[in-house]
Formats: sequence, C-alpha cells, structure tokens
Amino acid sequence: MHEKKVSPPYAHKKKEGLAAGSLIYVGDTQPQQTAIRTHIYHAGSYRVEQGYKRAEKEPVLWVEITGLEDIQTIVKIAKEFQIANLSLEDVFSTDQRLKLDQYDSYLSVTLRILAHQGTEEQQLTLFLGDGWLLSIAEYNHQSFDAVIRQISSATKLQGAGSSALLHALIDRVVDQYLVKADELELKTENLEELVITNPQETTASVIHQQKADILKLRRMTNPLREILTTLIRTENPFLDRNTTFLLRDVYDHALWLAEECDMMRETVSGIMEVYLSSLDMKMNAIMKVLTIISTIFIPLTFLTGLYGMNFSYMPLTGVYWGFFAILVCCILVVCGMAVYFRRKKWW
Repeated sequence: MHEKKVSPPYAHKKKEGLAAGSLIYVGDTQPQQTAIRTHIYHAGSYRVEQGYKRAEKEPVLWVEITGLEDIQTIVKIAKEFQIANLSLEDVFSTDQRLKLDQYDSYLSVTLRILAHQGTEEQQLTLFLGDGWLLSIAEYNHQSFDAVIRQISSATKLQGAGSSALLHALIDRVVDQYLVKADELELKTENLEELVITNPQETTASVIHQQKADILKLRRMTNPLREILTTLIRTENPFLDRNTTFLLRDVYDHALWLAEECDMMRETVSGIMEVYLSSLDMKMNAIMKVLTIISTIFIPLTFLTGLYGMNFSYMPLTGVYWGFFAILVCCILVVCGMAVYFRRKKWW
C-alpha cells in the first residue's frame, strides 16, 4: 500500500503559478522509490542490466523505470533521448487523460495500468524512438512480465524492432481492460439476479459502485480508441507496417470494450430502475395490508365506541349475554369483510 497525502484534492496547488514544463510531482500518493532496468536485445540475444545503460550498437533498447521519487535521475535519462520537458511534465502529473503526442524524434503514449496483484491503479507513459523505448510507471508492477519473457526467449518479438515492443506493451494493458470488463459483466449479471430475486437495503450502494466502476473503465476505453485510430491511420516514422497491422487487432479490442461498457452502463441503469420499482411494490404491498387492517377496524371502532357511551338505556346492556352478542357481531363483521376483500382479490 502507498501512503496517502493529507489533502489529495489540493495536489494541483503545487503547480499553481509555475511555468509550463515545470517538473514537479503531482499525485494522490507519495512517490515510490525509483527503480531502473535496461533491456537490451535483438534476434538471438537478450540481456538485462540493473540501472540505466545505453548500448548504441544494439538494435533495441528498452529502459524500464518504475517509481517517480528520483525526478533528477529520470529527467537525466530522458534528456539522453531528447524528450521535451512538456512530455516529462505529464509523466509527473499522474492524473493525465489517456493520450498520444508525436514529436520530431519520438512519440509518447499515456495509458493507465489497472490495479493488479496488490498494486494500485497507476499511470504509464511510453516514449518510442528509433530503436529505443522508454517506459515510466508510477509504481513497481508485474504487468509486463509476459512481454519480458517473450523478448528474453527466441520469439518473433525478440527479433522485431522497438515499435513491435510498443505494440506488445499496449496489448498487455488492453488485455487488463478486457479482463476487467469480463469481471464487471459477470458482476452485473449477478447483480441483476439479486435485484430480481432478493433485493436488500444495501443493494443501492452496490449498484452505484458498479456503475462507477463501469464509468471508470469507459473513461479509459474512449481515449484509447482515439490513440489507436491515430496510430493506425496516420503515417508515423516510428511504426513499421507490421506493427500498424497488429495495432488493428488491439483497436478491435478497444472498440469491443467501448461497446461493452456502454451496454453494461445501460444494463446497470435498468437494474437501478428495477430495484426502485421493487421498493415501490414492496411499499405498496405494506400499505395495502395496513389499509385493509384499518378498514376492518372501522366498523369495530364504531360498535365499541357506540356501546362505550354512558347512557342508562341501550339495547343489550341489561342482559348478561349482551357482551357476547356484541363480540359475535364484531367477529361476523371481520369475517364478512375478509371474505369480501378476498373475492375482490384485494387481499
């Protein structure tokens, strides 16, 4: 777990009045200690170095940075790849919208990694240049372990260029979104069944949380489509033809995600309407029972009130069986009204 700041909503006040491109950390948690690994590989060769090491002779260089505590070191490494301060400013402002920026010597892609295996949701920035890729994440994570296994073994990815690595990393992030969408879909189905069969008082809060989770995923999928559309349809010197073709498959996944989120959002809205309707029906049933009981007691109240008046001469007041006669009369009234309500299907 990461230590929360005292007042996260006011984190942006730290940048108030600063010039564009000012490199200062802005986030809802304390920055994690910076860790750096350098992956150097080409077809038939792979090695990983702890820390940063530039290898000019190697076809592909992947510098993997996790943790934003050591701003000075991160900036120093980024400057070796000629990354502008405006791009680095977005790295240290961890609430960025998913986006794509293209510069003369590189392009940058901002994504979000979902919470996974004990890590929190975090921002990920990918910088792609000619033969190199720089990835910077807020926290340490294992989301790219599968990609590392591919480039460390004799696979097509090991022999491909840096643009293929960009596709592999984006694909891993989108795979997380797909898994999350499946989880939300299953939870939505279970929630729908719960509302129909056994709605509880806490069901409303569960529905609201489900809707919030769906909207959160939807806020990621919509800009993701824009990113992939631009990468596919715009000529880019950093992407080869094969990578562009592979990104089309990722775009199909992003399109499915957007449609799935819209469908789940409408379903959850319908579930809320069903839940509110069930509450109304339950309240109506309660009011119906109370109304019937009140209606039955109206004639009983009249009889008891009538014989509760202290007059000297009233029918049945002078005989010993008068009380029992009134009691039988009340019972007959109750039974008669019950039979009448039953025949009218009011009860």
